[in-house]
Amino acid sequence: MDNGFILRRAGDWTYYCLPDIERKGIRHGFFTRASPQMYRDLKEKEDFITALGLGDVVILRQEHGDVLNVVKNGERPTTGDGIILLERGVGAVIKTADCLSLIICDPTYPMASILHAGWRGTVKRITEKAIHEMLRIGAKKEWMFAILGPSINRCCYRVNGDVREEFEKKGFSENIFTEYEGGLYLSIRGANREILEKEGIYNIYDLDLCTHCREEEFYSFRRGDRTERQINFVSLE
Repeated sequence: MDNGFILRRAGDWTYYCLPDIERKGIRHGFFTRASPQMYRDLKEKEDFITALGLGDVVILRQEHGDVLNVVKNGERPTTGDGIILLERGVGAVIKTADCLSLIICDPTYPMASILHAGWRGTVKRITEKAIHEMLRIGAKKEWMFAILGPSINRCCYRVNGDVREEFEKKGFSENIFTEYEGGLYLSIRGANREILEKEGIYNIYDLDLCTHCREEEFYSFRRGDRTERQINFVSLE
């Protein structure tokens, strides 16, 4: 792909990643629907750990909120929508099927966060909250960058007026919405870009693939995939 992402395979797992970022010690991946979903199958979890060369994996029960968890010294949270990773060799996983998967890193600390940013988490500014918490812990803004994974894009994400009102109340610009053919459409990645840039993070890598459009690669809740999810992960080498 011309934006630096490549499609990689490890065992049964197929995922998009940035080789340049991996060379900085930040392992990561945005997995396709061809990969196992790692729900309740212990063997799939073990196979994931083996295929990606990890020591352990943290998988949250997501709540469409803004709760962040810090993973260090063997701590293993179970619920929330964001993980700030300080422990090496651990895969931090979130699952999506239209919501945005978002990674923020400072490879010099090293530290990485991975966020589940649906419209509810975005309007609660989970991305801003993660940046502030990472800075509080010791990350340096001048070394931070973000990676935006797949999500439903502006082309397909029709919303109603009360969603627009929620974003307006939280200070988002009108630029994240488009009106055409009588509908209102939201750019969830545009909203999170606004947060990142307002916080001074301009080094942003964007996979820019629409989960709703690309049925052959991704699950989409709005397309009718009600229970299936693709996984997304980050780890520190």
